[in-house]
Amino acid sequence: MKLFSYILCTGILAGWSLPLSGQGSTPDPLMEHFHKISSHDLLEWAAILSSPEFNGRMTGSPEFLKAASWVAENLEKWGIQPAGDEGTFFQWFEHGYNEVHDLGGLSLHIPLKGGNTITKQYSFPDEYFPGMNSGSGEVTAEVVFVGYGVTAPELDYDDYAGVDVQGKIVMFCRDVPYKDSRNPEYARWVKYCYHHYKLDNAVKHGAAGMIYIDGLHANPNISYNPGFVWCGIGDEVLNDLFAGQKHTYREVMDKIDQNFKPNSFPTGKQMTIRANTTWHDGKACNVLGMIRGTDPVLKDEWVVVGAHLDAVGNCGVLLPGALDNASGCVDIMGAARAMAEAGIPLKRSVLFAFFGGEETGLVGSRLVTQKLEQEGKKVLAYINLDMVGNGMGFHLAGGSTYPEVYKHFKAANEKYLHRSMGASEVRPHYGRPRSDATHFEKAGIPTMSLYTTRSVKPVYYHLPGDDVHSLTPEIMEDAARLLFLSLTGIANEE
Repeated sequence: MKLFSYILCTGILAGWSLPLSGQGSTPDPLMEHFHKISSHDLLEWAAILSSPEFNGRMTGSPEFLKAASWVAENLEKWGIQPAGDEGTFFQWFEHGYNEVHDLGGLSLHIPLKGGNTITKQYSFPDEYFPGMNSGSGEVTAEVVFVGYGVTAPELDYDDYAGVDVQGKIVMFCRDVPYKDSRNPEYARWVKYCYHHYKLDNAVKHGAAGMIYIDGLHANPNISYNPGFVWCGIGDEVLNDLFAGQKHTYREVMDKIDQNFKPNSFPTGKQMTIRANTTWHDGKACNVLGMIRGTDPVLKDEWVVVGAHLDAVGNCGVLLPGALDNASGCVDIMGAARAMAEAGIPLKRSVLFAFFGGEETGLVGSRLVTQKLEQEGKKVLAYINLDMVGNGMGFHLAGGSTYPEVYKHFKAANEKYLHRSMGASEVRPHYGRPRSDATHFEKAGIPTMSLYTTRSVKPVYYHLPGDDVHSLTPEIMEDAARLLFLSLTGIANEE
């Protein structure tokens, strides 16, 4: 009897948030479709997007276009209307891409007494990483260390001063000596942080190739220059090149950062970089779908949710891009299908955006914000999803700044999902833009970014390991459910 009473009481307490079924009750389409959002579907979609068929979804490639078509076909099947160019789901733009045929190679030539030389070959991916936009060819030359690779006369700073790099391989690291990106002073330095600038500056100074101290991962957000060969390196190569020098790499960099004075020098070490690539002209697109609002006045107000569809391609080995960012895309797809199939009339309009060109410089999101502005759309909020597929909790960057938007996420989580959830303020940032959210912020649109917290699996950022096994299906299901409830709530708030 006590057990029956306990079950009855707990059922009543839990049932307040769920619709009754049977005995003449009217099903609640919101809860019905909330529960239809399934981790099985989301994981299947993520597996498709990160499969060899789409070859890493490099923006501009035929495989990226195939992925875009796949997303658009699903949106159309679910009854979501096209919002791209000329009544289609696509917003087109020109975008070339580099095809990397194999892993290339990196080796160090070590002279021995008597004039002989031995060659140390480095291994992928633990010691070097192919340059995703490298030119094709082979270069053997002395390595010259040039700090940050920056020439900034207005800042009285030049890493190339006093060293001859003509025909040499230059080695430098990312970023700049000034580190406080929250300080307005950083704005004077930011243009020198861009990977494009650093490569172009090396070419301008006559270098024949470069090795980039940028972490061991793929980076397609950099210039392409025919015949200019480069690769990324890790600690093993760095230690070999600094072996026998007066100071360690860390000591040299600390001194540059403290004094804002370059400390460049020829290493006396000779290396060979090999790359096998082909550059292609190409085109790319954003995928845009919408659910039109029904209120005569409020339908002209928009809520936008977006994620980047592209990943970093293939470096001779597939880089699947499951967490980054198939996860964000399928989370939005799950919410979009539920919203469309639930048939709940929305007062405001909702735009679902899947961007191209994020990994190559936030290209697609810039074009979407321009399109919204040109069409005179009043956007009440933008929600960005990037790498939302590994963890146990949620965080809404910008949520504290925009409580009128955040309250819908907070209420949905507290009532139905019960995940840990935090929020933070929008803070000034003068550094290189790293997120699609940046363009919406600059356009004056209230912007929030949804992240997962407390990762439970390793994160393989721009690496071959970023496949479906790096995902947490349960958090993806809850992310899609959170979006479904929150977007519906925002769209229908009086």
